[in-house]
Amino acid sequence: MRGSLLLLCVGVLVPSAACSSDKTANENVEAGTSEKDASPPPKHSPDASPSTPPESDAGQVDEDAPGPPPIVTLDDGQVQGDYVGGTRRFLKIPFAKPPTGDLRWKAPVKNDKWTGIRHETSFTLGCPQNMSSQGPASTNEDCLYLNVWTPDPAPAKAPVMVWFHGGGNFAGSAGDLLPATQILWYDGQFFAKRHGVIVVSVDYRLGPFGFFSHPALAGEQSPLGNQGLLDQRFSLQWVRDNIEKFGGDPDNVTIFGESAGSADVCYHVASPGSRGLFQRAISESGGCTISINGGKDSTVAGVAAGMQAFTKAMGCDKASDALACLRGKSVTDIMANAQQPDLTSGTVQNPPWSFNVVVDGPGGFLPDQARALFDSGNIAKVPYILGSNNDEGYLFLFGATPPMTEADYEAQLKARFGANADAVLKEYPVSNFNGVYLDALARVITDSGLGCGTHDSARRAAKAGSSVFMYNFNVPWALAPMQLHASHASEISHVFGNPYMPDQGSQEVSDVMNAFWANFAKTGDPNFSGAKAQWPAFTPDANDDDERIQFDTGFETLQNFRKAECAFWRGLYDAAESGDGGAPTTPDAGAHPDAGTP
Repeated sequence: MRGSLLLLCVGVLVPSAACSSDKTANENVEAGTSEKDASPPPKHSPDASPSTPPESDAGQVDEDAPGPPPIVTLDDGQVQGDYVGGTRRFLKIPFAKPPTGDLRWKAPVKNDKWTGIRHETSFTLGCPQNMSSQGPASTNEDCLYLNVWTPDPAPAKAPVMVWFHGGGNFAGSAGDLLPATQILWYDGQFFAKRHGVIVVSVDYRLGPFGFFSHPALAGEQSPLGNQGLLDQRFSLQWVRDNIEKFGGDPDNVTIFGESAGSADVCYHVASPGSRGLFQRAISESGGCTISINGGKDSTVAGVAAGMQAFTKAMGCDKASDALACLRGKSVTDIMANAQQPDLTSGTVQNPPWSFNVVVDGPGGFLPDQARALFDSGNIAKVPYILGSNNDEGYLFLFGATPPMTEADYEAQLKARFGANADAVLKEYPVSNFNGVYLDALARVITDSGLGCGTHDSARRAAKAGSSVFMYNFNVPWALAPMQLHASHASEISHVFGNPYMPDQGSQEVSDVMNAFWANFAKTGDPNFSGAKAQWPAFTPDANDDDERIQFDTGFETLQNFRKAECAFWRGLYDAAESGDGGAPTTPDAGAHPDAGTP
């Protein structure tokens, strides 16, 4: 293990002092404060059952509230918010019925109306998941809720940003805390207070509950997988129908997300059924036009054997109605067979089954390969920001034993890229990295997946006619700057305007990014008068030359960033896509939803 600031304690990124037996998963989700207004850890939600982990508390409200609590009347009932950081915040608003019992694995269904005033002071506990580098385990199926931050006083026709959290589509929640802290990670108050933007954050089904592609689902006209993506779409329909009552413009919606959420945004851009529900898109570290295995997106037929193996492991393979049998199983039993990856371990993992986005055919969420939809121009042609972080791969190696010799390095490449390992070694010799094998491997993981994978989707979006802007984030993560560098997920706090332990330069980068994201949501162009830098459009020419902005204190324009490396990986992607072979990538290197964590 490298460094002493952070350790992987039972699979969770925590302060090293916290790695003791008296620390429970429950204690890791108690608090949620702003770095700008840190406060003592709040208490558990009063209605949390003692037998289950508590809901994540949202932190303190403003003591000097400007007036009576804000109340918004929806068609479903009234919701009461709180004043937080000079904004109005409404937590845990239902947008669908709990997907429990017979509704497990079905498309989301409209929630019931309520009487009285609904006032929630905590985020919902995340959808079912095992403990991970992102947070504690959860067995909570009643998780389809969203949260809203608005300026105060209530605006009119304000732009809306809808956030889809990361976590590999198997972990995380809208109430995630910044690892190793008690700080709310996706805090919408800074967008609302500084830029007049309404922010909505969404919880959606994950893992075996949100990406379950059992072939028997076709017989009951249920979705053949992608349930979590359908939840996200349903939340966008809720925004369309309700956000005006909060002062938002339903015709000016930006979807944005990181890691799995970034890939999910890309899938919504590709999905015909999501058209018209958003007008702009932002993908932070992840596209959808390369597969985690270097070939095509999974299909329902392709994962059928794995789903049957899962059904057998659950003891339902002999049942006359396998789905009824599986719906009768407890969340705990299902999660025990979830094969949830540990993406910070640095190991290559090949589970017998997995729960990912699938091509579910005509009428489904993804009627064709995402790459094919982009290349045919059959996508939402909306302004689109895509980007990645300079050193994505270090997070995925945080818990690994680093390679120390040429033999170690070659073995790692062989495990990841099989017959293409020699070609990868030639492209990434350790001599290019001052003889540091860890740095070489981290760069391979960065470029092979989230770096060049996001670039691939940007190229295809631009070619399809979308207005595209790209970035490279290059500020070391203050959680552990010498170990993580500008790793995967390090940009999130900067985007939300609340960087962790910033120096003057880091704060300046955050202020610029927060303003660029907000202006993009307003106009479809991140640039504005008085901006610290000019963000060039991403328009690859006939020579594949392009430009992007770099987010560090220099704010320079990068020309042809890692052009040769991405051309190398594009050749392998294309070979795998055509069935002519190619380098398989692994979960810690891929650009699919299960490739990203936290």
